[in-house]
Amino acid sequence: MFITTLLIPLARHSLPLLTAMTFIVGTASAILYGTLNQLASLVFPDSGAFPAAYTSGLQASAGLVLITTLGTGFGGSQQHGGAVNAEWAFYGVISVLVAISWFAFIRLISTSHCVKQSMDQRDSSLSQQDLAALSTPFLDEKSNNEAKEYAEERLLLLSSSFSAIDLLPSQPLPTISDTDVTFVFLWKRTWPCCASLIITVASSMAVASSFNQTNSTNPKSDSLPRILFYIRLFADLLGRPATLVLPPSSVSCVGLITAIRLIFVPLFFLDVNNKLVLGDWGMIFGVAAFGFTSGYIATGIRQLAPNALTDTRTEVTVPKQSTLINVTFSMAVLLGLVVTFVLLLKK
Repeated sequence: MFITTLLIPLARHSLPLLTAMTFIVGTASAILYGTLNQLASLVFPDSGAFPAAYTSGLQASAGLVLITTLGTGFGGSQQHGGAVNAEWAFYGVISVLVAISWFAFIRLISTSHCVKQSMDQRDSSLSQQDLAALSTPFLDEKSNNEAKEYAEERLLLLSSSFSAIDLLPSQPLPTISDTDVTFVFLWKRTWPCCASLIITVASSMAVASSFNQTNSTNPKSDSLPRILFYIRLFADLLGRPATLVLPPSSVSCVGLITAIRLIFVPLFFLDVNNKLVLGDWGMIFGVAAFGFTSGYIATGIRQLAPNALTDTRTEVTVPKQSTLINVTFSMAVLLGLVVTFVLLLKK
């Protein structure tokens, strides 16, 4: 990833090469993002501070890109030679930052006692799960059917609405193993969180992708798109640690905020199409509120989602649920891009 980022300027005149480099950087970033997300769900799982800190740091990284851009003059109005030098300087600094981040990640997982303990517990649980999976094929068909029926009965028992009081004193509470917790089971438990995340991220992508089409009420100014971009960025950043000051009380609360913030989406696109004039300040305040609630919801969902596991919350199921949230996030990004392309084709 370090070398690929450093060599990106070589692909300025080759779209296939640039696409390949972008794919490599994007894939590596996605792997690192998913790994850090799982770590955030494993270390201090009962605290909402770790997801808030992790997502805030992820969002704040754009500030380093802004500082690097201003410092190197990348994207400025230099002549050809100056522009090339600025481009090499920009990607050189970004490559150094990537290398520093990578070494910091290695140091984190190798020296932090809390992280090492959590990873050891997860690896131990995965090893036990693998042994159970390997022993299954050696059972006869009758034993396999009985085990399957027993697992289904436990899932049904866990999903029912009866309380522990209804059980006889001699009956143990139902348990469920990690092998019984599939992604389908996790989706049934956490689909409200996933739905809120999809709506939030998709709408944010659609709005942010259209900033370059906004027009200022001052015809001599062309800075409104850049202002909206950074307003959304930093408002989103502020919304993430806000979950520590005012944590979301429930998934229903997050769903209500998700629904309310959608009011801004049609207003924004009506303004873009010159059918409604919000004015520069109306757009700025609207985007600020939209971005703040986006960060608040995205972080709040990661804090609330593990609570839906209750009886199945282990060192294996929590990272598996985190993976489901990551996949949902990626699907939401793609959905937002599709919505943007559809809107552009209709213009």
